[in-house]
Amino acid sequence: MKFIQTFILFFGVALCGAVAQNTPSDKPRIVIGIVVDQMRYDFLYRYESSYGKGGFKRLLGEGFSCENTHFNYVPTFTGPGHAAIYSGTTPAVNGVIANDWWDAQLRTNRYVTADARYKTVGGTPGKVGQHSPSVLLSSTITDELRLSNNFRSKVVGVCLKDRGSILPAGHIPNACFWFDDNSGNWITSTYYPDSVQLPTWVQNFNARKVPESYLTGKWEKLPGRDFSQSYANWKGHEDGNYFTQFTGDMPYDLAAVRQKTGNVGLIRFTPFGNTLTLDFALEAIEKMELGTDEWPDFLCLSFSCTDYIGHQFGIHAEETQDAYLRLDREIARLLEYLDQKFGKNNALVFLTADHGGAETPEHLKELRIPTGISEESQLEDKLEKALAERFGMPANFILAVNNQQVWINWDAVADFDLEPLDVDQVITAVIREQPGVYDVFTRDQLEQLPTDYPFVADLRRGVHPRLSGDVLYQLDPAWHADDKYVKEGGTTHGSSYPYDTHVPLLWYGWHIQPGESFKPVSITDIAPTLAAMLRIMEPNGTTGQIIEAVMKQ
Repeated sequence: MKFIQTFILFFGVALCGAVAQNTPSDKPRIVIGIVVDQMRYDFLYRYESSYGKGGFKRLLGEGFSCENTHFNYVPTFTGPGHAAIYSGTTPAVNGVIANDWWDAQLRTNRYVTADARYKTVGGTPGKVGQHSPSVLLSSTITDELRLSNNFRSKVVGVCLKDRGSILPAGHIPNACFWFDDNSGNWITSTYYPDSVQLPTWVQNFNARKVPESYLTGKWEKLPGRDFSQSYANWKGHEDGNYFTQFTGDMPYDLAAVRQKTGNVGLIRFTPFGNTLTLDFALEAIEKMELGTDEWPDFLCLSFSCTDYIGHQFGIHAEETQDAYLRLDREIARLLEYLDQKFGKNNALVFLTADHGGAETPEHLKELRIPTGISEESQLEDKLEKALAERFGMPANFILAVNNQQVWINWDAVADFDLEPLDVDQVITAVIREQPGVYDVFTRDQLEQLPTDYPFVADLRRGVHPRLSGDVLYQLDPAWHADDKYVKEGGTTHGSSYPYDTHVPLLWYGWHIQPGESFKPVSITDIAPTLAAMLRIMEPNGTTGQIIEAVMKQ
């Protein structure tokens, strides 16, 4: 009798604990924001037959999918994508207009998160750690979460790319980490609190030399998986300029390739960089005690390797498919961890992407589908020559050309007493003559176009009044402007076309019921939806709307 009473008491306590863990509270214990770099919407389904049950299929089957989610601005790059997801607004408001651009204040090109006021912590001395979120002009949902409860919520950013960690984590996170290729360490910046040196747990993780352990074997296709969705004869369509060490066919001897590259940065171009990222993220949850009290914590987790691999091999390569099949296993590992640690109903997860990816131009040419490469790297010289011929004087009229924008040196225009309208006309005429150019606008012309003019709203939402260029141009579908790095092999992104704007958006866990919606959703709707779910203020520059289909679950 005593044994039975003891058993009932023990079983009751265990059952109550299990019920408590799986019963949704008024707020989640942890929010996990997953951004898969360069994940097109169709990758959810293109490889579906080869995915396991616990990753993407589980998110689709047990979560809620916004099937018609698009970026609502251009350019569609990594920096602006992460900023838009977490700030709830576009470059026109948050100021993140590209990955790099001409900075009128600094009078030089700048990288999005570069900030020389701060120093590297934990890695190779120099620019690798000289970063901050100061470029971001609005708050993020992660900032608002910390502000909502007097900083009791913890926020952590983790990504191999600096910008993929820094921008989501916002201005006031507890910690933010990214990867240093030379040292093989996870590092941070002196911008962040208590960052004179890396936390002990990060030092211990780095001391284990985990990246090296992933680069000793081979990268080969996952056995027993269906690769018929990818092209077996894809050899020769890789990008030979982006990363030249992976050429030919799988499998690849990673140790041999690493000898050629000289550092562990090779891991970015393999699926194992995503494994490393999740290893470190789970360590962060444990060591920083995320989700251990009544205040919801937020982990910003971005997987970058799909972007590096996509750029190198293109969207139809077996290497790209293998990267997603292996990422599927990492998603499954994360969800299983959350089950065990918090219970499904106490963790809120969303998964999306920072942009998509285009078809490989070389491949489209073989299929006789219109495509091409606009020679943006040559455009500045063409413009300077045309201006010199038109006005009879050589001068530095053009400050920069990138991201399909032109920055004009208005000081030089004034020095020669030229009419700005005349300068604009020469520039727009030259650009309009370039192959693949759909249209070209000055900033004033862009503002005057009717709202139903193709893509004008997306272009406007990508232009910041103080930061963006003076002239913008749009290319035809399947054209891109990267003639320096990507050219005709592999893939790239940045346009306003669906292959770059249509991305997954999956919600899972706390207060999420299975379902799907095909109603239009903008990427800027994620942050205000999270704010509504958490009952906090949306980011201060928010222009997105609450996704009611998710809230009605």
